[in-house]
Amino acid sequence: MDNFVNHSWEEDKAKLVDQLFQEQFERGVLSNGMTLLHLPDFSSELVSVQVWVKTGSIHEETLSGSGLSHFLEHLLFKGTERREGKQISRELNALGADMNAYTTFDHTVYYIDAPSSAFAQVVELLCDCVLHSVLPAGEIESERDVILREIDMDLDDPDRQLSQALFRTAFRVHPYREPVIGHRNLFEQIKRDELLDYYRTHYVPNNMVLSIVGAVGLDECKSAVKASFGQVPRGRLAAKRIPEEPMQLSLRREAIRGNYAVSRGSFGFKSPCLSHRDSPALDLLAYILGAGESSLLWEQLRNKKRLVNYIDCCNWNPDDAGLFEISYICDHNKQSEVEPAIFEVFNEVCDSGLTESMLQKARAQMLKDEINRRKTISGKASRLGFAETVIGDIGYGYRYFKQLQTTRLQDVQAVAERYLVEERMSSAVLRPEIEADGKALAPASTNSKTKTHELIQFASGARLLLQKDTRLPKVHIRCVMLGGPAYEPVGRRGISELLAELLTKDTAHRSASEVSMLVDRIGGSFTTNGGNNTISLAMEVLPSDIDIALELLSDALTCPTFEVSTFQTELEGQISSLKEEEDDIFDCGFRALRRHFFGKHPLAIDSSGQCEDLELLTLDDLKAHFRRLVTAPNIVISVVGDFEQALVVKRMKRLLESEIHMAPFEMNQAIAYDGPAEALKLKDTMDREQAVLFQAYPDVGICSPDYLKGELLNELLNGMSSRLFERVREDRGLAYFVGTSRTLGLQTGMFTFYAGTHSEQTDEVAAEIDVEIARVKAGQVTEEELQHCRTRLKASRLMANQTIDARALDLALKVAYGLPIESDAEYAKKLDQVKSESIAKFANTFLNDENSVRLIVGP
Repeated sequence: MDNFVNHSWEEDKAKLVDQLFQEQFERGVLSNGMTLLHLPDFSSELVSVQVWVKTGSIHEETLSGSGLSHFLEHLLFKGTERREGKQISRELNALGADMNAYTTFDHTVYYIDAPSSAFAQVVELLCDCVLHSVLPAGEIESERDVILREIDMDLDDPDRQLSQALFRTAFRVHPYREPVIGHRNLFEQIKRDELLDYYRTHYVPNNMVLSIVGAVGLDECKSAVKASFGQVPRGRLAAKRIPEEPMQLSLRREAIRGNYAVSRGSFGFKSPCLSHRDSPALDLLAYILGAGESSLLWEQLRNKKRLVNYIDCCNWNPDDAGLFEISYICDHNKQSEVEPAIFEVFNEVCDSGLTESMLQKARAQMLKDEINRRKTISGKASRLGFAETVIGDIGYGYRYFKQLQTTRLQDVQAVAERYLVEERMSSAVLRPEIEADGKALAPASTNSKTKTHELIQFASGARLLLQKDTRLPKVHIRCVMLGGPAYEPVGRRGISELLAELLTKDTAHRSASEVSMLVDRIGGSFTTNGGNNTISLAMEVLPSDIDIALELLSDALTCPTFEVSTFQTELEGQISSLKEEEDDIFDCGFRALRRHFFGKHPLAIDSSGQCEDLELLTLDDLKAHFRRLVTAPNIVISVVGDFEQALVVKRMKRLLESEIHMAPFEMNQAIAYDGPAEALKLKDTMDREQAVLFQAYPDVGICSPDYLKGELLNELLNGMSSRLFERVREDRGLAYFVGTSRTLGLQTGMFTFYAGTHSEQTDEVAAEIDVEIARVKAGQVTEEELQHCRTRLKASRLMANQTIDARALDLALKVAYGLPIESDAEYAKKLDQVKSESIAKFANTFLNDENSVRLIVGP
């Protein structure tokens, strides 16, 4: 296997790195000190405008640990000198724009993704919010209640609890030890004057980077920026004072016991910042140890020793001290064995246990990740913003990848010996309280367009979709088959998702480890997905590796061997994932809601199944399910990206007309379901700080002519500018999150309202939901509201269609479901035809109390 990657292959990847970093971006500094980054991208009519503020939770100084930075992030869109908070949301909605923000240890980011036709308005609006917020006093207390619920959510989230425990164990002086969101008692004490002082001190142009990518020319970009951000004067900016973490001299541990279904562990070693000379080698080491299913830790601890259900490794290294971190999930009775087994792998690495092929594979994976970060305009803008803000050098990425290419095996082994020292390790574990039984391309032409799709129908019944897109050196292959709950025998729920996962493992030509090793070596991905109606396999590779991808896909569909050990490993992993969901109040509650709502209908259990069924599965069950689903008439394959059409058609013709199983496929008849026979009001208890309210009603399915009406209703009731959100969260501060979702089969579904709130306020939230339903039923939705929803759905479709993987999946699903493949214009026309009266009729038909389920999960 070590001979797989040769010098020619490495030279190709080196050329690809050179190609990736030929972007013709512009960097300039305004007279007020703000840095402007601009990258034109006319591949779609979209633009991303991002403000990167060089301040985060580690800069809160005397208020460290209070969550001041995060609190401020929540408040900047609540009102400015020119706009009230609701006006901001409504303007964004009308523009078809997506706005969001996030706070980290060392920076805060505010961004808007929108159609490029709205560029000037977006720049002005973002400038107004970020630099002219008035922090309304009334909004402060309302938002404080919202964030208190978010803090409760963190307390209820085992993974966040584990991360916070590790960081406070590893860092004793550095403010990394404090959670970004803050401690509840300190957060509650924050005063408006303190927020204003922090805002005026840090939110000045000379402490910001503006990153703009999309279908906007340089002159247009400069004009809009100078007219808004350029009018704000430079501010006084004090030097940042961050306490230096002293050297760690001994092993540190923290153990937490609680109401958990599985055990989680994480431990780390101090590592240097990204610009340090050791960082490329440490990053390569992290990929070798824990990136992908052929990584050393995954192969040894999950596949061979079966000690863990999940394990990964990362080198977290921002602009200050970092952590080289390993995280895992395991059964509680195996946790004591995990850490020694990990150090066995460390010792092998230090004792020349690495090979050149491992190093080449890690480089390929890192190159793949770099290309993936460039898939969307938002991702491209984020790359530029991060490089300038966090690293301080927009050109560092190219030099970094050149360093990766020259890093040797001995360099990787040397950093393993230097940093992975047990005496300087920090560890955190979460255990059950009571142990239970048993790549962006060189600048694209402004005329670059994606070719329309082509559908080929084979005599066998299989279908092949092709769509050329040469904007990035990537190709995505998606195989979709009808499957999931409706095709699973009673008592064997979850078998479709398990089957999909096992199809990517052992075949007659390669073992599971050889498959994952090969995929990782070429910097590709081979993933699966199980849903309510289908299962799918997905491959994404560089164009030069498409032969390998097609070969692996063919093997998966024609000659899987379903080895006993792999079957058992993946089965245990799926069961473990279900147990993990038991620790999350929302996931656990939603699963219970489905059971109560759908009863004996297949959609009562989601695609991952249920533990009691999975524990009874046998290899014979799996093989029978394979024979039923994986047959030519049930197969749709879509190929989107940069590929040679003749090669793909030739290979797929051989597979789909002669190699694949040719048995008839028996489609399930639609299973009618109109909702519960009577209204149900239920309560489940869970030892958590918050409560979650669910309220579910019948819905149509994906194939219904009324599907788009449900989509518009769902959009109407979601988002920061929805009446529901404004009433429940903004005006009354009753919930941290509130919205709706749809659980969809082909012919039926479930429309769900949900909210995260305090256990004593669930009745008030439910009442507000009922008021909004009544408003919709009464036909009081305005044309302006509906037009905003149409605009947002159209923009969302544009944004989703930026990536080849999303387009490949959409094409394949439409054909599998027997639905027409619509252009953006056709989709927009259908949306425009849905009027307020149609939405009211839809709501009156489905959102009725007599066949609804209300479930409250909480303490």
